[in-house]
Amino acid sequence: MNEDELASRLQQLGLNLYESRAYLALLGRMQLSAKDLGQAARIPQSRTYDVLESLATKGFAIATPSSPKLYTPVHADKVLPAYYRSKRVELQSQVAKVHEEAQIKLDALHEAYVRLMDTLKEVGKGDFRVPEPVWVVEGRESIENTIVTLVQGATKELLRITRPPELQGNSPFDPFYIIGMEHRKFVDEARERGVRIRWLSLVTEIPSYIGLNIEASQERRYLEHGESISEKFFIADNDAVVLNLRGPGSTAFGSVALLVRSEVACSVFKEHFETLWQRAKPLADVLPRMRELVNQVCAKMKESGHKRSDVVLYRTLAGIGATSEDRLKEEILGKRISAEEAHESLVRLLRRGSVHKNNSLKLIMVEAPSKVLATLNGGAVP
Repeated sequence: MNEDELASRLQQLGLNLYESRAYLALLGRMQLSAKDLGQAARIPQSRTYDVLESLATKGFAIATPSSPKLYTPVHADKVLPAYYRSKRVELQSQVAKVHEEAQIKLDALHEAYVRLMDTLKEVGKGDFRVPEPVWVVEGRESIENTIVTLVQGATKELLRITRPPELQGNSPFDPFYIIGMEHRKFVDEARERGVRIRWLSLVTEIPSYIGLNIEASQERRYLEHGESISEKFFIADNDAVVLNLRGPGSTAFGSVALLVRSEVACSVFKEHFETLWQRAKPLADVLPRMRELVNQVCAKMKESGHKRSDVVLYRTLAGIGATSEDRLKEEILGKRISAEEAHESLVRLLRRGSVHKNNSLKLIMVEAPSKVLATLNGGAVP
């Protein structure tokens, strides 16, 4: 271990850089004055005296009663165990103090929670009616929280109509879409409670966002054309509907929604949902076609000169849907593809537009296989 590495270890133990260098210099020379230390330990001359005094205070050096003072090192097997025990006790004391302070805060939080529950649980139990059961919900996080709350409270039925975001966009997914991905556990829990769940979206959702491995038994249906879905909304128990809004003259959905608690309003939107549901294709009809398209893409990739790792990456990602880069690499590493090959293939496919990355959410997803196939039919791999 060289001198710099030794100095780094001493710093980890608790000495600073100059103290570490000074102690190593003393061990090498056995005795030094403040005047000689600067050159021996690469320490500014103005700092040598206070560095040596600090070492002596910490037990790493002893000063001789001479003029000028000379300093000798305390051997490592004597000073290090004692210094280590001292620092360990100091850190353990700090940890105990932090734990004690955290416990005090937790106790205060619990007390506030209990008192509020006792005090406020009776509030609003009277014959109180909201004169206008419509709320404006602003911000993606607020909309998301509203939808999650409705999912958690549902007892009969959940309906959602949405459209997947643009693949090449870097904006965060809107809550009307992300509820089926990031908060799947709440949806699963609702299904286990016996809540009927039906999702309606566009065919382009598969396999880019929802992979081919999805169970065909789930109640999902798909429309072919984007213009078929003009509005996005979410209905819970025919009691509450959350409607996503767009700005005037804009085709983009914003981060503003209306929450309406009205059976009449829910019935209107549900009727629209049922009309589109009848026109849409069941998941069981969509999956075989998308699987065949992915097979055609992979065959064309091989024919066009793509590397095996490119084909494996595209097929794997089409199977699992939008996912993180780390999970994608884990999936293909078990298929006789090295980490380096996986990275190079991802870079190539991103560059060619066969795969996209949402930088905001750090999710990787495949381009729609029909578009990839059209591109590949245009010529060989450059």
